[in-house]
Amino acid sequence: MIFARKFQRKTRSLALFLAGGMVLSACSVGPDYEAKRSNFAAEWFAPETDKVSQEAVKLDWWTIFEDPLLEKYISQAAANNKDVQVATANVRRARALRSQEASGFWPQIDSSAQGDRSKGSDEVSNGGNAKPENLFGAGLDASWELDIFGGTRRATEAAQARLEGAKADYQGVMLSTLAEVARNYYTARGLQKRIAITEDNAELLKQTSALIEARLKAGEASEFDFSRARGEYELTVARIPNLQADLYASVFSLSVLLGLPPEALLDEMRTVKPLPAPPDVVPVGLRSDILRRRPDIKAAERTLAASIADIGVETAELFPKFFVTGDIGSQARVFGDVFSAAGGLWSFGSLVQWPVFRGGEIRARIKAAEAEGDAALATYEKTVLSALADAETTLTRYGQELETRKRLTQGVQSRRQSVALAKALYEAGEEDYLSVLDAERELTASEDDLVLSETNSITKLIALYTALGGGWEVFAEERAEAP
Repeated sequence: MIFARKFQRKTRSLALFLAGGMVLSACSVGPDYEAKRSNFAAEWFAPETDKVSQEAVKLDWWTIFEDPLLEKYISQAAANNKDVQVATANVRRARALRSQEASGFWPQIDSSAQGDRSKGSDEVSNGGNAKPENLFGAGLDASWELDIFGGTRRATEAAQARLEGAKADYQGVMLSTLAEVARNYYTARGLQKRIAITEDNAELLKQTSALIEARLKAGEASEFDFSRARGEYELTVARIPNLQADLYASVFSLSVLLGLPPEALLDEMRTVKPLPAPPDVVPVGLRSDILRRRPDIKAAERTLAASIADIGVETAELFPKFFVTGDIGSQARVFGDVFSAAGGLWSFGSLVQWPVFRGGEIRARIKAAEAEGDAALATYEKTVLSALADAETTLTRYGQELETRKRLTQGVQSRRQSVALAKALYEAGEEDYLSVLDAERELTASEDDLVLSETNSITKLIALYTALGGGWEVFAEERAEAP
């Protein structure tokens, strides 16, 4: 008990001494990071400004399609996508590295215990009869580097910035995953519609071919008319296998995005669903909002902050390092005396290390860190500019696709009238069947173009929401906070 009280007093003295050293650890060498401010116009410059409103971006944008199956797939992908799981693991890794760097603020304390039994030589011992001896010991060894010039502080600052960058990367992966799920889903729905229209057109051409064949046998049609009708039917049918292959590919990709085997969604996706009509006006908020919302911008800014802190880490190597050391323990010949007051021992000390000559190594590392900071700054600025261009581009393409879809809808209606008119003229004997085939071919092509535009208007809307940086917030960021 006496030794225990002395041990506690010595430990308190050491703690007070170390605390005093912490007061000295108040400065940090190297440049301080200042958040970059971008003075860009808040308004949009795309010509389709009549297609957007400055209302806040709808974060759960996939719900505007009112498709429960898509919403289910979105939730499954957020939980099970493998890229999201990799990004989550990277956040945990960055957090552990931050804790590793922060451990440098604290003393490093090791405990030890030993027990030896030894016997010396009879030839050198007094009396010529050496006897075995025991030696028992236990103690604590402490060493602490005083962060006088902020090297540890800067390393922790860099690690914290990289942790925040890893979180931004996680957000970016989540955002792109949700967008890919929606894009593949509606690509599959569009292909289903294209296949259905092609099959319907093929059936009509088949019936027309049979009709022409019957008229040929009756002497009311030519062999040329029949061969053209049959050929048009075969060409239409020939388009179906590639469309089906594209459909399977989209479903396979969708399954993998959900963390499932490629064939997992085949049965569920067999049920054909119509393509939704995209909104004419999309709430996009202010253009400047994307600078704080887009994960790639946040990640680039955090990389810049980490690179600035790295300069301080390298600069601190130019200055001396101060260490405080100490140990406290006990030694005794008999194990029972290890914890007695008589067996107690202790020591305190200090150590200074200062590089005298390194051949320019340290200054070279500082210059390298400064160059990395310049590169990170340029990368950040480029990321901001690219994000603005991306948002303006996707907004323009979405607006133009809506106009294309509108024109194609009108074109399909006109060509359906043309087909009906051509058939009536053919039946009346005023036109040959070539005019009917031409009208039907044009209608088939127009209908396919319309379905493509309907699909593109949805996928381009998805691309717009991705460019705006919204969606990842819906799913709790605590997913990336898992231990």
